[in-house]
Amino acid sequence: KYWCPQQFENQANPDVHFNCTGPEVLEGAGGKVDYFISGVGTGGTVVGTGKFLKSKNPDVKVIAVEPTESRVLVGQAHSKHTIVGIGPGVQNPFIEELAPGQVYEEGPRGIIDEFLHASSEESNQWADKLAKTEGLLVGPSTGAVMKVAADIASRPEAKGKTIVVIFPSSGVRYMAHPSNAAVNAEAAEGLPAPSNMDPEPLFRFKSP
Repeated sequence: KYWCPQQFENQANPDVHFNCTGPEVLEGAGGKVDYFISGVGTGGTVVGTGKFLKSKNPDVKVIAVEPTESRVLVGQAHSKHTIVGIGPGVQNPFIEELAPGQVYEEGPRGIIDEFLHASSEESNQWADKLAKTEGLLVGPSTGAVMKVAADIASRPEAKGKTIVVIFPSSGVRYMAHPSNAAVNAEAAEGLPAPSNMDPEPLFRFKSP
């Protein structure tokens, strides 16, 4: 026997964000949210949280973020990218349900007002910037949504507005990710070669 969460289709996914994430976001923002920005993996976060925020204030702008290389939610082709956790390359059922049968193209869809994007390179740059300037160890999907948040914040109409961004995961999961290539290269130069664990002999240090 086994149990599969089916996170792309299980209604419990957006429901828990409607019932939990949405209220938490609104409370944390002091009851005022003007923009809500979230990456799209399964679509559960942006749909569930977005629906809750719209139910409290229809003027909230809900922004979904995809990789530039995989903008399938606006009808473009999927290609390889390095933004782990978003951009699965499929038209998500939860997004489809917002406007069944609507053509995937630029523009709003249901409660989502805009589908914006960040490239793999931009996402890595923003993740690195958050680590260096804010002390936040985040992954590339966080870099992607932060890039979009910065773009939104630079709009004249967003001046003085409350912008909420979901940072989905810690950067500790991405130590081998291309975003940390420079750090890993520096570490490889500065650290001694690891012990050789070949069985014969069991322990042997491999000199540089």
